[in-house]
Amino acid sequence: MTARTRIAPSPTGLGLHIGHIRTMLYDYALAKNTNGQFIVRIEDTDQNRYVEGAVENILKTIKDYGLNYDEGPIVEGPYTPYVQSQRLEIYKKYALELIQKGYAYYCFLTPEETEELQKQARLENKKLRSPYRNTSLEEANTLIEQGKEHVVRLKVPEDGEIIFEDAILGRLKFNSNEVDDQILLKTDGFPTYHLAVVIDDYLMKITHVLRGNDWLSSTPKHILLYRYLGWELPVFAHLPNLKEKNENRKLSKRYGAVFASQFLEQGYLPEALLNFLMLLGWSSPIERKHGESEKEIYSLQEFVELFSLDRVQKTALVSFDRDKLLWFNKEYIKAKSADDLKDIFVNWFKNHNQDKTLEEFILQDSQLEGKIALIKERAGTLVDILSQLNFFYIKPEGIDWNIKQLGAVNEHIDEMRKDLYDLHSTFNADTKSWSHEEWEKGIRSIGDKYNAKHGDIFMVLRVAIVGMPFSPPLFESLQLMNKEDILSRLYPNF
Repeated sequence: MTARTRIAPSPTGLGLHIGHIRTMLYDYALAKNTNGQFIVRIEDTDQNRYVEGAVENILKTIKDYGLNYDEGPIVEGPYTPYVQSQRLEIYKKYALELIQKGYAYYCFLTPEETEELQKQARLENKKLRSPYRNTSLEEANTLIEQGKEHVVRLKVPEDGEIIFEDAILGRLKFNSNEVDDQILLKTDGFPTYHLAVVIDDYLMKITHVLRGNDWLSSTPKHILLYRYLGWELPVFAHLPNLKEKNENRKLSKRYGAVFASQFLEQGYLPEALLNFLMLLGWSSPIERKHGESEKEIYSLQEFVELFSLDRVQKTALVSFDRDKLLWFNKEYIKAKSADDLKDIFVNWFKNHNQDKTLEEFILQDSQLEGKIALIKERAGTLVDILSQLNFFYIKPEGIDWNIKQLGAVNEHIDEMRKDLYDLHSTFNADTKSWSHEEWEKGIRSIGDKYNAKHGDIFMVLRVAIVGMPFSPPLFESLQLMNKEDILSRLYPNF
């Protein structure tokens, strides 16, 4: 079966949640696996929560993650427009049809009356049923002509069963008494999500509806609407939601980023994020041979070729292990060539770096590729690369020399720095021509002079140059620096 899938984000907040990207990834994979189409639709019916610029941010994030859609805003397609606020007359038409068929009704409750009825319904463990539910259409039209404010509500049948087959969870059954008379059209004429999503999915020929299982309680309402309108149901597939590791709750800002754009800002690579998200609810059909480790690295194309809904887990929640995400990102950074990683880093630096201190250095550095080549094996994110590049451009200030790594030679550090200055003064101005053998021999001789371990002298040099006891390979780093800069860091401040 050729699948037409969709993602339908709302422009009501800070952008796409990382869970949206996981759902979108599965939508994309299912469509491409079956030679179908992946659609993006903007659900902006909640005008009170609409955020200016959010649509542009959503589309940019989708592009940044490389999940190109076949139809939607900008791209357009046969079912344009793909923005719900531009489709209001369509929703009104079908709302009126439902009213005329007796499957929906005009409700004239005020917000205060509605709140009171909802309180009473909760006390009785029931769902809202409006007193206008059985008002005749003639009476309702009279009230409308009198200017009475109203909404349109779904008329849910009493004492019925709503049964459907979920592609992941299997056969599900709901009692209609546990489904409220959902508002379909609001007082401002805008539809609620529930009416608009059903109409748009049908008219746009969506075959598979993938979404988090937190939407499961809404599905009976949608099924009723499909039935009432005489339309064939799509395939519903409710995915496990994402939770914090070792917690039984959804992702939280208390633990780190939750929005898709935030992860990019923090220096995670889109392909690493996608690979990580692939495995949050889906299990690969690839069987391991005896002694083989489980395959974890998948390209987007590999995932598309392997994906099917029957490999998605039935569990309610899957752990979003932030440490594991960092591992994926490290693996992807290490696998990049220095040249490719330089381009990726510069693009990220231009778009996301807020500190302008290093801008002129990094963007004009002809040796940036070489520096990144030294750093990338130890970097977890692009932010790490930026942090580790800092010493190449900025002389460290306020160095703490009383660290445990220098405890054995602490009383001779000033003299050792002077000797290191003298040693490096003898080398050529062109640091690339320096001999590793001569450099190492000179440092060892300084250690012998003080009867110190050679490693301690290398540590004094490292701290003087970098400002901390950890760095990329030291000699190779020095070869990418200016000799005068090196000497200025070595001469002690007597």
